[in-house]
Amino acid sequence: MDAVSKKTKIVATIGPVSDSKKTIEQLISAGVNVFRFNMKHNTVDWHEERAARVQSVADKLNVPVGILIDLQGPEIRIRTHKSKSIEAKRGDIFKLVKTEPGSYDEIKVTPVSSIDVLKAGDKILIDDGFVELNCTKIHAGMVYAAVQSSCKIENQKGMNLPGKELKLPSLIKADLDRLDIATRSKVDFVALSYTRTKKDISILRNEATKKKISCNIIAKIESQQGLDNIDEIISEADGIMIARGDLGLEVPIEEIVFWQKQIINKCRFANKPVIVATQMLQSMVSNVIPTRAEVTDVANAVLDGADALMLSAETASGSYPVKAAQTMSKIAIFNENNRVVDLKFQHHMLTQDDLVVNAGMELLRENTIFPVDAIIALSETGYTARSISSFRPGVPIYIVTSNQKTVETLTLSYATSAFKSSVDYKEKNLAKEAVNFLRSKRVIKKGQRILIIFGTSWSKPGKTNSLAIMKVN
Repeated sequence: MDAVSKKTKIVATIGPVSDSKKTIEQLISAGVNVFRFNMKHNTVDWHEERAARVQSVADKLNVPVGILIDLQGPEIRIRTHKSKSIEAKRGDIFKLVKTEPGSYDEIKVTPVSSIDVLKAGDKILIDDGFVELNCTKIHAGMVYAAVQSSCKIENQKGMNLPGKELKLPSLIKADLDRLDIATRSKVDFVALSYTRTKKDISILRNEATKKKISCNIIAKIESQQGLDNIDEIISEADGIMIARGDLGLEVPIEEIVFWQKQIINKCRFANKPVIVATQMLQSMVSNVIPTRAEVTDVANAVLDGADALMLSAETASGSYPVKAAQTMSKIAIFNENNRVVDLKFQHHMLTQDDLVVNAGMELLRENTIFPVDAIIALSETGYTARSISSFRPGVPIYIVTSNQKTVETLTLSYATSAFKSSVDYKEKNLAKEAVNFLRSKRVIKKGQRILIIFGTSWSKPGKTNSLAIMKVN
């Protein structure tokens, strides 16, 4: 399998089964582009040490790899009586309380204000929906809830209140503490859990600015409120993660695929990378091959035009982390090669760069006599690269930049491979210089026909103004 030819990026969650240098190297070779660090688990020291380990392996392989820290966010959690598991039967009544549980039928909810929004008839989900309660009444500050099916209620599990707008902070103290990792380690992306409005993103961006952190903010869509405000969230964020785990609890599960397709299209239109996440190859946590339904799920995300696909428990705690990444790469490559490329797609033309990129895609669409083998762009901030990527062209996109941060943030953008270069922007023949540079990297070769998109002052953002088609000599 040639993971290098893969256009759809893969995000892999690092964990106890995948944190050795050997496994990290195998994952990169299998096609992983970005490593995710889940801040809900492990210590700050653990994450910092593993982030440095990932970077050292990437440097050794001379492969750009992105590092994403995923903040915990304002989760609702429960505490059972004496922290013991409860064997509950259908029809059992439990009381949700704000104080320490005094008996087995009391369950404390944190933050305590969460249960104030409940009323009779509301659905309450615990442990990713494996426990379902129904609110029967509110009395003396306690919520009475009936068990809908026999189940085990375990201590410290998460709780979801579908359809309820909770007045919780977008960042908790633990998030601010974990964000400090980015002041000491190379972090390219910060994922914001439970993003509800653009204000949540602004709060995180302000905190990052205070700490002098330069990173792209990925908004996780996990609630109905996030869906309701999706346009303003996409506009404010640097990218989107469709976090289907909690989203599938907060909205009717039959709606998930509809919203996935809608969000992918909206992100393409806005030139923002979009990640499809959660349970993509879930059965591979314990099985060496995925189910046919999981293969179909991954393939459909590729065919829908997602920038990236994410592995969670599959690589963090599963029995076959490398095999999971290899399987995802194989599915992506086959379906990329067989999807219909629609260059008639129109994105949101906000800048001169977008106008020039659109003209370049028009050239590709109309050019049937001299097919193009690759696209080269000179891009300092990565904006031009993402603009090209939004069209999901059927050929590789090679980016030449003098900005290492751009190299790393493009690890999330479809079909892009970025290279740091010292090409002099004062050169009269920038196109030729860029081609020669990429030939030296052995990513393009003699005889190929290339579309080049650049600015005559390429080091200045927003100045893309030139197109060229040339054959590599």
